[in-house]
Amino acid sequence: MARIDWIEHRLLNWARWRLTRGSAGLGYGTSVLASLAMLGGGRSEYREAIIPITDCDAAEMDDAVKLLPSELKAAVLEYYLGEGGMRAKAARLCCTEKTVHNRVDQAQRRLADHFTARKDRAARERRRVEGVQQAARPSE
Repeated sequence: MARIDWIEHRLLNWARWRLTRGSAGLGYGTSVLASLAMLGGGRSEYREAIIPITDCDAAEMDDAVKLLPSELKAAVLEYYLGEGGMRAKAARLCCTEKTVHNRVDQAQRRLADHFTARKDRAARERRRVEGVQQAARPSE
């Protein structure tokens, strides 16, 4: 799997936001299994500290996931939000575990392209506005 680190972090935060959204009290999820899954599911490997999630960042990712083609969107939703192990997730998607991983990788590339293009558009617009402002200033 060729994961894109910054997209993976955003997807993990988005998943945590989705799993805890609307739950009672201080953003703690009502599902212990969901919380354990997001914290590594009992694995002994090192896990990074959980970064606080803003609704804005999570909503941006939610909107981007909704734009994915149906097979990729289903894979992302199942991979990050589904319960159980990879075998169960693949079975629910009616494909192999390798196919799930491939679809998640494809989705990550598309999401990276989406956010990079969005950042580039914002930078171009910022330069355009700054140019208009500069041209409007009186010459000294």
